[in-house]
Amino acid sequence: MVFRRAGDNERDEVIEEQEDGLNIASGDDDDDELYEESLFEPDDQCWVCRNEPGRVGIDPTCHGTYDGDDQRVLLGYNCLEQGLKDAYAKNDGIAVVVEPFGQNKFHLYYRLDEMPAYQFPRSDIEGISWLLLSIGDACARCGEQSHAAWLTPAFVDPDLPEEEDQPVFRNLDKEFEHLCRNCTATALATAYRKLDLPLMTVEVPRSAMGVIMPAGA
Repeated sequence: MVFRRAGDNERDEVIEEQEDGLNIASGDDDDDELYEESLFEPDDQCWVCRNEPGRVGIDPTCHGTYDGDDQRVLLGYNCLEQGLKDAYAKNDGIAVVVEPFGQNKFHLYYRLDEMPAYQFPRSDIEGISWLLLSIGDACARCGEQSHAAWLTPAFVDPDLPEEEDQPVFRNLDKEFEHLCRNCTATALATAYRKLDLPLMTVEVPRSAMGVIMPAGA
């Protein structure tokens, strides 16, 4: 299952993956409990150092969507940057990463081929496809090969609409940074600390093409 953020006048929905591989939005009342299911406890200590409160939970399985040996981990701010670098180093995928902002407590990964099932409008899918094709040149911060396109909040509608005809992305013709895995992890660690939310749950790109989006305000 994958969490989504519904519109302002709608309740949150859970996306369930059916046996045939199709993702559908369920409106059943029983799904409310699933949406509230937490992978991490807000009062837990950092699982690495055990010396500080856990603030950011990394979920490489994207809430069970992907199998594998990668295990989720709850990190405090002192261990966060290295934990993100370790997580991003484990795959060779590329991604558009939208800088987290506001009170969005999730940072969720959507594969490019999944975006139509999540009702992203065609203009968003085409825009993200173009950005993904631009990745691969030098990182803007260190010169290594880039694996991510880094978008600030200026590139998205701050309300993150999900109506089928309402684009999420904007200003995609403006300049943005290409970042390598390490610099992406560093930028994310800085952004998560700046938000200073009690607990965030974040996903990481897989060995594919996709987008990392804020959600769950």
